[in-house]
Amino acid sequence: MTDALPAGIHVSGDAAGPAVVLLHSSQSNTGQWRDLIKRLQADYHLIGIDLLGYGKAPAPEVDATEAFRFTDEVPRIVAAVEQLTQGQPVILVGHSYGAAVALKLALENLLPVRALALFEPVAFHVLDANDPARQEVEAIANQMDQDDKWAATQAFVDYWNVPGYFAALPEKLQQQMASQADKVAMDFAALMGEPHKLVDYRRVEVPVLLLTGARTQASARRVAEQLQQVLPQVEVEQLACGHMGPLTHPQLVNPLLVNFLQQVTEPSGA
Repeated sequence: MTDALPAGIHVSGDAAGPAVVLLHSSQSNTGQWRDLIKRLQADYHLIGIDLLGYGKAPAPEVDATEAFRFTDEVPRIVAAVEQLTQGQPVILVGHSYGAAVALKLALENLLPVRALALFEPVAFHVLDANDPARQEVEAIANQMDQDDKWAATQAFVDYWNVPGYFAALPEKLQQQMASQADKVAMDFAALMGEPHKLVDYRRVEVPVLLLTGARTQASARRVAEQLQQVLPQVEVEQLACGHMGPLTHPQLVNPLLVNFLQQVTEPSGA
């Protein structure tokens, strides 16, 4: 069943177990979930999705960067998951851009979602245009449009980490990340251009674990605060890390993800 899967779809674990779909952040790939996969593979059917333009996934096919939307991203995800699960309910685990995509999938019932585990979904479209947090991240998004991809990537990476973070990375990794700058700009276009309003997320009527970092940026914090007000079945936990917690502090993030998955897959929580 997995032989004909497109590039960038990674399957592991117990095919008879509950299905868990893993969606990574911008400038990343399924490898960011390596430790979590090790923790879950004995009991869960794990489907890691390299999002378009990252890992082994193909590049997006759009005429212009600013035209990219979630509707360009999600059909490939839906097709792969449907092929692998045959309509069985799935749990979506997402980080940052991947977490915002997970919300889209659940809200529009594009997959039969039984629960969501999200680390700082950057659904910037829920923020008002005059919100300082949105204006802050729009300034970063606007920098992605410059011709100097190296400078654009440095601004993006340092924003989500700390100043000087990009410069300290190995040159090979810097080059790889700079080569993905166009897709990062597309991710921002999708996050800003999504038509759903904050109130729409009241319709996500499944259990949601919403994880945040105590040392995160204002834009991500503000989105989490807004979603917390509308998601009907949300559990919120703040951890001692920043926005990149799933990569920098998996020892804090992954135990909470594992516990949540156990809760929602037990007979009483199914």
